[in-house]
Amino acid sequence: MCAGCVSVTAAPFEPLHRLADGTGVRLDLIGPADRDDLLAGFADLSRRSRYLRFFSAMPRLHEALLASLLDTDPHRHVAIGARVIGPDGIIEGRIVGVARYFVPAGEHDVVEPAVAVIDALHGLGLGRVLLKALTRFARAHGIVSMRAHALADNARIRHILDTSKGVLVDRDGPVLVYDVDIRPRRRSTDGVAGGDLRVAAATGAHPLEPRLEREVDDRRQVQRQQLRYE
Repeated sequence: MCAGCVSVTAAPFEPLHRLADGTGVRLDLIGPADRDDLLAGFADLSRRSRYLRFFSAMPRLHEALLASLLDTDPHRHVAIGARVIGPDGIIEGRIVGVARYFVPAGEHDVVEPAVAVIDALHGLGLGRVLLKALTRFARAHGIVSMRAHALADNARIRHILDTSKGVLVDRDGPVLVYDVDIRPRRRSTDGVAGGDLRVAAATGAHPLEPRLEREVDDRRQVQRQQLRYE
């Protein structure tokens, strides 16, 4: 979807949204034609945000990784990008948030998701909007589960996964692996409807389980080195 275009995508999610501060955003499936717009958004991720998304505070997207991120299709690798709609109704070029998933080898109804939002729009609900759209797209294409990877010290993402009824199924050092069942299900007695990977309404940091505390402390020692530029 190019900047300034206004046609409605056929994807199974609502393309137009308004964030908590009134900012309008447009969601579209993205691919190779969105290269420059994706790079513009990456430039507005802080070092910390890049680290949490890619597990490395890379100062730039190398060509091989960039090509991989843009090599999308409706079945094996889906990416939904968000662009800001200006006060004049014109859609800006820069991609300010992306939610994506890919189907691992040997799987057909399980995907691995990821999401990133530029720092200037943190806390306004864009991550929630993107994850909800991604969930609906996945469900419409026969996906039943999302297998998410997160660093143990990423309290925000772990809170999202816990609130989404994610089940911790594996650990690889500081990386935690959660399975989230995204099949529609009835609203529970606590008022939380299942089936969507969502951002929790609560704002406090989600406490780590005691069994992970030492691991996280060790990770923070390493992280101070990893967050330095080469």
